[in-house]
Amino acid sequence: MPKTLSTHSEEFHTDDVFATALLLELFPDARVVRTRDEAVIASGDIVYDVGKIYDPKQNRFDHHQAEARKRDNGITYSAFGLLWQEYGEQFCDGDAAVARRIDQKLVTPIDANDNGQEISSPLFETVRPFTVDDVIGMLNPLQWAHNDETHDEQFTKAVDLARRLLHRLRDAARNSLLEQRYILDSYANAQNKHILVLEKRASVSEIVGQCPELLYLVSPRPNGTWGVLAVASQPGSFACRKPFPEAWRGKSPEELVQATGIADILFCHATGFLAVTQSRAGAELLANKALHA
Repeated sequence: MPKTLSTHSEEFHTDDVFATALLLELFPDARVVRTRDEAVIASGDIVYDVGKIYDPKQNRFDHHQAEARKRDNGITYSAFGLLWQEYGEQFCDGDAAVARRIDQKLVTPIDANDNGQEISSPLFETVRPFTVDDVIGMLNPLQWAHNDETHDEQFTKAVDLARRLLHRLRDAARNSLLEQRYILDSYANAQNKHILVLEKRASVSEIVGQCPELLYLVSPRPNGTWGVLAVASQPGSFACRKPFPEAWRGKSPEELVQATGIADILFCHATGFLAVTQSRAGAELLANKALHA
């Protein structure tokens, strides 16, 4: 059981914050030592993001050496990525599928950012996503506005946040995998592959490629109404395989009743990707009308 976790002092980044969070989840009694003293670093039981050595057998996880380890996609591992390869499944209670999902969603983007590798580009000038890297970076001392903050105190706050996020991501990954299995089983057993009716609300956005014939997803909504989703053409796309007819889009409930002939229709989004009815029967009828429109 490691007694000390050694990483660099001063300004912190997302990779050393999440690396520390992961290690403290697995070794809660360990002490975190943040330093630039090479002798102190060398004495650490687990050393990460410093030391210029990657050797899991010696519990050394740095990525700053000349021949740093890279993923198959070319993204260089950060300290967090290296530690996730070693301990990710353990954190996920041995569930490799959950560990892979977190690696894809969180770890790989952190690796890329820490190594200066772009994985996306803005579509609008001066408009960029506010990412987990921005959140963690913002927790470094605001020396112009709050000159009483210290790096170590703020690092502790950042690690606490990262630990909560890791817990939530693990739960969310488990939830998403259960959701996907439910959808795929329902699709496999459906007589009509174009319209899938679910007993629970679920998202098909990430697995549309595994449901090639699916056009509409019917499911209950939290407020008791029923939604009909026009399925996206591919993961992450706003384009639908078969959007609702233009004559329905953005109309009032009264106009929708006239246009569709469905008495309990409530809403159809202006872009044609979502419609809502009061009942399951109305939703199924709506999906069938859209299918043949």
